[in-house]
Amino acid sequence: MKKAAVFILFAIFSLFADIKPIEDIKINGAVLDMVVVGDNVYVATDKSKVIVYDLNLKMLQEIKVRKIKDFVGELIDSDIYSVDVIDKKVLLLAQAEDGYSELFIYEDGKLEKVLDKSLMFYAKAAKFVDKDSVIMALMSDEVVLYNIRDKKVVYKKSAGEYFFSAMAINKARTKVVIGDEGGEVVVLDTKTGDVIKKFVDINKDKILSLSINQDFVTAGGRDQTLVIYNLNLGTNKKIKGEFFVYVVSISPSSSLIAYGDNEKYDIKVIDSINLDRKFLLKGHKNIINKIVFINDNILISGSESGEIKKWRLK
Repeated sequence: MKKAAVFILFAIFSLFADIKPIEDIKINGAVLDMVVVGDNVYVATDKSKVIVYDLNLKMLQEIKVRKIKDFVGELIDSDIYSVDVIDKKVLLLAQAEDGYSELFIYEDGKLEKVLDKSLMFYAKAAKFVDKDSVIMALMSDEVVLYNIRDKKVVYKKSAGEYFFSAMAINKARTKVVIGDEGGEVVVLDTKTGDVIKKFVDINKDKILSLSINQDFVTAGGRDQTLVIYNLNLGTNKKIKGEFFVYVVSISPSSSLIAYGDNEKYDIKVIDSINLDRKFLLKGHKNIINKIVFINDNILISGSESGEIKKWRLK
């Protein structure tokens, strides 16, 4: 009987025990975006490059873009705002002069600029819709579908009424979700730019991070609130955070949600249905900009100070 009681207590303790990373590296620069495709992890940085790792965080390759000139003419590193991969094509959205952005495609060892700053797009996020099309979010809270083969704009449409702050695309690349400075969360059809759902006055301040999977969207805001939106039912659930909810991610099965909401830079992992906390991931020393689930048991996170950590939940 005593042994059974001890086993139960051990199991409960293990469930809520702090989890430490199983792999841990540090890069020179901030992690601005990150995607996992196949066995590779693509990390966008603020040092004019995307770094490619294997799933054990061993570096495989660096993809570099040009430095840019600041307002006094000095050469500085550009921010790689976002990265994406499809059919072995790597997409980089890079900072250019005067606040504009440029798009690059890296394929077969060659880097090609497919959108020049001369189009004067203030784009802050870009993802593939298909191998020939890229959807971009502009600071003006507009979305642009751009054909990289023909180098032309397919459509440009308004997503909201404020300034853009965050974007995420679903696995099927059929839906994109946009968050803005006012707390609006808007889901659009990627092919047409038409609004599918709009959630207003639920998050009350700037959206800092978004994740979309299946029929669920998770939004973290400056209002210290994590909101889980159900696109199918049009409903939502909320959790009040300790601080700004600055990063969110949904697991592949949509059963788990990971997020950061405190000044200890912990990652909390909760059950998406009953919102119970299941795991606490400790080890980051700066704000986490990106969390990516590899599967429901393994995730990778990257921070503002260049920490990249791999975690196993159980």
